[in-house]
Amino acid sequence: MENRLSKEEEALGVELKDAPPMDASPATEEYSNILERKNMSKREFYWLWAGVLIQALCLSFEACLTQGISVYVAAFFNATSLTAVLPTILAVLATALVPFYTKVADVFGRAGSLTYAFTSYLVGLIIEGSAQSFLQLGIGQIFYGMGLTGIQALSQVVIADTTSLLHRGIMFAMYDMGNVANIWVAQALIDPITLGGAKDKWRMAYVAMGCVSGFGALSLLIPLWYVQRSLKRRKVAQPPRRTLRWLATEFDIPGAILILLALSLTLLPLVLARRAAKNWQSPTIIGLFCSGIIFFVLLFVWEAKFAKRPIMSFKIWTNRTAFGSLMIMFLLKVLGNVVWQYLTQYFIVSRDITTGQAYLLVRGFQMAWLVFQLVAGLLMRKFKKARLLVWIGLFVYVLGVGLMIPARNQNASTFLVVISQTIAGAGGGMAHLACSVLVTGVVHKKDVATVVGASQILVSFGSAVGNAAAGGIWTQYLPSRLRLRVTGPYDMNRAMNDPLKYIKFLEPVTKQQVIDAYSDSQWFMSIMGLVVAALTLMCAALLQHVDLEQDQDTQDRIALGENVTETEDEKVVVKN
Repeated sequence: MENRLSKEEEALGVELKDAPPMDASPATEEYSNILERKNMSKREFYWLWAGVLIQALCLSFEACLTQGISVYVAAFFNATSLTAVLPTILAVLATALVPFYTKVADVFGRAGSLTYAFTSYLVGLIIEGSAQSFLQLGIGQIFYGMGLTGIQALSQVVIADTTSLLHRGIMFAMYDMGNVANIWVAQALIDPITLGGAKDKWRMAYVAMGCVSGFGALSLLIPLWYVQRSLKRRKVAQPPRRTLRWLATEFDIPGAILILLALSLTLLPLVLARRAAKNWQSPTIIGLFCSGIIFFVLLFVWEAKFAKRPIMSFKIWTNRTAFGSLMIMFLLKVLGNVVWQYLTQYFIVSRDITTGQAYLLVRGFQMAWLVFQLVAGLLMRKFKKARLLVWIGLFVYVLGVGLMIPARNQNASTFLVVISQTIAGAGGGMAHLACSVLVTGVVHKKDVATVVGASQILVSFGSAVGNAAAGGIWTQYLPSRLRLRVTGPYDMNRAMNDPLKYIKFLEPVTKQQVIDAYSDSQWFMSIMGLVVAALTLMCAALLQHVDLEQDQDTQDRIALGENVTETEDEKVVVKN
């Protein structure tokens, strides 16, 4: 046997991966907080996953109901004009917290990090529900946003920890499927909460959401703490001594500060520019944005050259498949915010329909996205292909976005509107899910939390960029179309900022001209969306094949740059 293997080794020019002796002590293995499925019993795994799905269902119910009553709550405090700005700014700031959460999860464990996130999240709901002013409501939203960011990021980390590549797509999709039901459940509750009775009846909604969310938190945290402690007891390797120097190295404090400054200074101007007197001509806005770019350069240099434990591993950005997948997810989010930012009010104005009817027209995209994520997960499980699903999804997505251009005409049929959005949602959901699996399949298990954090950051960054682009079209392009189209007297400020109450009462000819200007803006947004959709195809060209059947050990060796081949009797590792 030794002679035959030696000949094989000499012929192939490879190094055999020797199995450790049966009595070898694993005491030197590195301690890890990763929750590997192979180390759990079936009971522990199913208990943990039941908690993940219950928590996801409760979280989506709270999110849908909060979104539905947010305008009414702001009106209660006479602060309707602030409702659009505050959540966006909070989302921008929360983006900077993702690397902290993923790093804390690697150092102290998933259970401790999620416990902190749920505590902040529930404290935020309590403050919001008992708020006596809009300032108090805003403080509550800060705590809420900090907690929600951690829950969303770390839940994805737990899914990636405990599932194989072959099943990961299905589990990612199952986590989001609660939205399919909760969209309609929450809608049925909004009118009873906001109509009739006491004006502050909305506070009872926060009580209900707090109870539901607390139940969801316990459903996940109890099995998560149990499993994490159980795995810790079974490990021979012991956690390192946590000195201040060790913590400073593990947390990459300089990198954390740089990424916080870079993200905040780059993203905040995208939101604030629309409110600035001179928009992007304001020296303050330009200065903030340029400062953010400088800090991104400093972050790149620090992480690549000096950081011992980078908060954003440089290996992620140099891997073709990881980089291509992350860019596709980023561009899909940019496109979504550009195309759908002002779509609801356009439908209300151009078709003389109610808010509820317009809501249903717009929701076709989200419903298709969620359903076809699950379809993509099942297809990956059956055919063991991920890259092919990305290509199929993106081509379908481009087709749907292309159909949106004629669908934005005010005379387009309702069928064309619905089918274009359904096609785009189906393709986008498939591509996004397949990219989520690919990006976690080409990195070492130690980097899974980091790469999940990177995807969360890019999705939030894409949302801010898309919002800024849509806002720029709305504030710059729409006025020019109004001046070109409208010949009669009208109030441009009200036509842009109070369209639902103002446009419907205009003289018929002027009303039609204003609607034509709105249609021009929507057409321009759709053209921009088609260009962005085409860019996703260029990113897809970077993707490489990933074997969804490979086990975690093989996956990790490939991520470290080793080729894995099979002989008749042994597994052989070829070092690049």
